[in-house]
Amino acid sequence: MLSLHEFKAVLRVVEWDLMKLKRQKAFMAMRTAWFIIQTLVFEYAISKITRPDMGVDYFEFYLLGLYTALLYSASIARAYIIADEFDDGVIDYHLSLPLKRSVLAAGRVIGGAVSTIIFTVPMMVFILYLVGGLEPISLLTSIASAFAFSTGVVSFVVIIVMKLKSTDTTDILFGTLDAILVRLSSVFYPLPVIKALNLPAYYYLALLNPLTHFADFLRALVLPEYFLLQLTLAQSILYMLGLGTGLLVVAIELFERKLEAGGVR
Repeated sequence: MLSLHEFKAVLRVVEWDLMKLKRQKAFMAMRTAWFIIQTLVFEYAISKITRPDMGVDYFEFYLLGLYTALLYSASIARAYIIADEFDDGVIDYHLSLPLKRSVLAAGRVIGGAVSTIIFTVPMMVFILYLVGGLEPISLLTSIASAFAFSTGVVSFVVIIVMKLKSTDTTDILFGTLDAILVRLSSVFYPLPVIKALNLPAYYYLALLNPLTHFADFLRALVLPEYFLLQLTLAQSILYMLGLGTGLLVVAIELFERKLEAGGVR
């Protein structure tokens, strides 16, 4: 358990991450432009060439998948800043502060998740409005689940960064993972459709993919008619909470054990 002093220190680290987000106007502009194009152009076009035999309109199905992909990509981008900080010497500065490494690690992960949520909440609200799910309970539940999902993604990136300590290798790895994991999920296609392809490896990878659990959780939450779930909501919730908590613990442990005097090797 964190003491009151350590909790306040975590909040200060989170605040530092939020201040960095305010200065990254190019990042916010590019992600927002991508979201607008996907929502108003590509998504509308693809919904017109898709068979409406899934129980829900494909436009609504894909909207929630689109937010999942956006949240995942933004979480990676926010966490990837840590890799750049090795090159810039920011990590050396952080290590000189009177903070426990566990507090610093927790603050960076939570700060990355919080800044991601703050940036993507307007897009979530817009999507929930379009699908008719903009109700207080649905909105709060969506935000809470998005935070749990983002925490897991940020923690995963921190773990990889701490293991590799190489910006070039990390950049290549996450560029590849960003493309593969989105496509090995139910972001674009329902799991039963993937299962019908008779490619067991593809189906089970999609079934285990955290993006699938989060996307289908949102769909079942705001689209009651969505019946293409392969797992219950309780199973998806436990999966996301367990994965996020577990990865956070591992990230903090690696920060404490492996971070030595900063510097990328």
